[in-house]
Amino acid sequence: MEYMARIWMDRLPIILSRTFNYTGVGQSPQFLIPKIVGHFRRGEEEIELGNIDIERDFSDVRMVARAYVALLVNGTAGEVFNVCSGKAHSLKEVLAMMAEIAGYEIKVRVNPTFVRANDVKRLQGNAGKLKQVIGDWGEIPLRDTLRWMYTND
Repeated sequence: MEYMARIWMDRLPIILSRTFNYTGVGQSPQFLIPKIVGHFRRGEEEIELGNIDIERDFSDVRMVARAYVALLVNGTAGEVFNVCSGKAHSLKEVLAMMAEIAGYEIKVRVNPTFVRANDVKRLQGNAGKLKQVIGDWGEIPLRDTLRWMYTND
């Protein structure tokens, strides 16, 4: 898509964002974090997941929205920005945070069909350039995002 966008950059003021994983209230339960939160909200005792050792850079959707607005105001056409938290969390960490929030631990059953042989172990972004251009964008810790998702519909 970046290639397609670059075709129009000489005619349109396009700013490219490379947005990492984000989540929040209202995201489809087909996505990983809402699936985990949903299991805890329903008080389920067990969840079926893939590789829980992988680490991903998760952002709160409210942060991402603020970053987009700030880029529209302060960004320069033709530039590329990573929109990310700059912190990677393993799924084990996510499960531990949810256990603390919900007050109980859930049993994880690893389904081999959910495990990808070529999965990247750690995927973490660098938001340095973004922060230089937009400044403070109201970073929200993942634990706070999980709590927001757990307590809201």
